Amino acid sequence: PAEVIKGIAKLGLFGVTISEEYGGSGGDSVCLAIACQEISHASAGVGAIYLASLSLACYPIYKFGTREQKRLFVTPLAKGEKLACFALTETGAGSDPGTLETTALCQGDEYIINGTKIFITNGGEAETTVVFATIDKSLRHKGITAFIVDKNTAGFSVGKKERKLGIHGSSTTELIFENCHVPAINQLGETGRGLRIALEAIDSSRISVAAQAVGIAQAALDASLNYAKERQQFGQPIASFQAIQWMLADMGTNTEAARLLTYQAAFLKDKGLPFIKEAAMAKVFAAETAIDSSIKA
Repeated sequence: PAEVIKGIAKLGLFGVTISEEYGGSGGDSVCLAIACQEISHASAGVGAIYLASLSLACYPIYKFGTREQKRLFVTPLAKGEKLACFALTETGAGSDPGTLETTALCQGDEYIINGTKIFITNGGEAETTVVFATIDKSLRHKGITAFIVDKNTAGFSVGKKERKLGIHGSSTTELIFENCHVPAINQLGETGRGLRIALEAIDSSRISVAAQAVGIAQAALDASLNYAKERQQFGQPIASFQAIQWMLADMGTNTEAARLLTYQAAFLKDKGLPFIKEAAMAKVFAAETAIDSSIKA
């Protein structure tokens, strides 16, 4: 939905957590959670595009990148001029990223990256990719290093596009690296510290995913309320039946609880306090609420 993405960019939402120095508006995690929630209330697909670019892929460049990397890559992302994706998952390396097979061989002032990533959100459209590769498989997680790869880099290509049950507006693809030459200056963070960078980004993005789920749950509740008031049976709207009222009450209660869990995690992150447990709790509860509310709807 290119026109919708352009509209979000014009509103400045792609830079909501980025400082003005790099094209953003200097907002916080609570602002981001609200934005993800409201966008996803209208479209879970657009919500996925948005959070994957800003919350998952742009975040590690903004936090761990050099000033030059932030100027080159974060600024156009914050302005919504480009999209980004986060390339960690492989066929045999999902929950256990220490087993990833993608390699990065240092040759002079560049790295040669080889490997394939799967299930990459925004993979088809992203012009900036944060990719994780190992400089030495024997080191397992201690060899994982992060790199920023431009879409036009030789040896980089987009592979298969997944056919999904839903969220069709957001592409999910393979990314293929075949002797992909990446300048050494595009290394993100310290050598061997890539897993820490990946996990920090994932921990932070759980808040946005929770907010996405809250938006979906709220949309299901709103649609249910409207329909329950319109649909007539036995001479009255079905909203007057207790069985329907119970369903709506449960949907409303769980949605509000999920929203508050999400805001709490965002608030703790903004205060520099531990938030990983709260973000995980918000994500799992909000996701289950979105599913349950959609089924009830």
